[in-house]
Amino acid sequence: MNNLCYVNGEILSAKDGVLGISDLALQRGYGVFDYGRTYNGKLFHFEENLTRFRNSANELHLKVPLSNEEIISIANKLINESNLEIPAIRLLLTGGYAESTPPLENPNFIMITEELPTYPANLYEQGCKIITSKYQRELPHIKSINYLNAIRLEPLKRKHNAFDVLYYTEDSITECPRNNFFIFSGNKLITPKDNVLYGITRHMVLQLASEHFEIEERKVSLEEVFSADEAFVTSTSKNIMPVSVIDGEEIGNGKVGERTKTLMKLFDDYTTAF
Repeated sequence: MNNLCYVNGEILSAKDGVLGISDLALQRGYGVFDYGRTYNGKLFHFEENLTRFRNSANELHLKVPLSNEEIISIANKLINESNLEIPAIRLLLTGGYAESTPPLENPNFIMITEELPTYPANLYEQGCKIITSKYQRELPHIKSINYLNAIRLEPLKRKHNAFDVLYYTEDSITECPRNNFFIFSGNKLITPKDNVLYGITRHMVLQLASEHFEIEERKVSLEEVFSADEAFVTSTSKNIMPVSVIDGEEIGNGKVGERTKTLMKLFDDYTTAF
């Protein structure tokens, strides 16, 4: 595998891309990122990734040093010249070096090609198992590099043989660390509206579902989740992955629901034709 990266104007082999140890991403965990993928060798709705990336950067007072057109051109070059089966692209913008004056004026901008992760077929055929954890992400509308809590919970996931963790607060559920969360209650498709990061796949699923189901974006209680008929998560790498068990309790009949299957097919058809 020969994946490439772009670091502050230079294209390198990914293994040769480096930043200095005084970078604020390392020193203070200060930075944002985004992650785009390809279908059929083409970047998928990458403009939406760039919009979110710029919004995240603006919230942290960081300036993206290139135009969208320049970023897309470089991303395509990296993808075309890398030897990857299903290329994905990671964008990183850090706070720059700690000694920079004034602070945040010289961020470091990185783009990395990666092989898109894939998941066992049985997770899509039988549904995955997840657990819940009480937690609210700081600045949830920003795609920051801060995944401290998600990584901290990895031993808990292994202990319970869980695929992922669903965050909840005093009065509602929000999201998984890297996934948006949905439930079906009858013919209603319901997903949290507030205190979540709006995923690109989430947006596409809502669009595709709008012609087939009633949609509600609103507060969703944890109790409502356990009484749902079906549940699933969405993300760039997972597409639509059914959820069959949460905290040891079956959702619905514990199998992949027919409505979820309908959405999975709609999404697969859309991406196949992309």
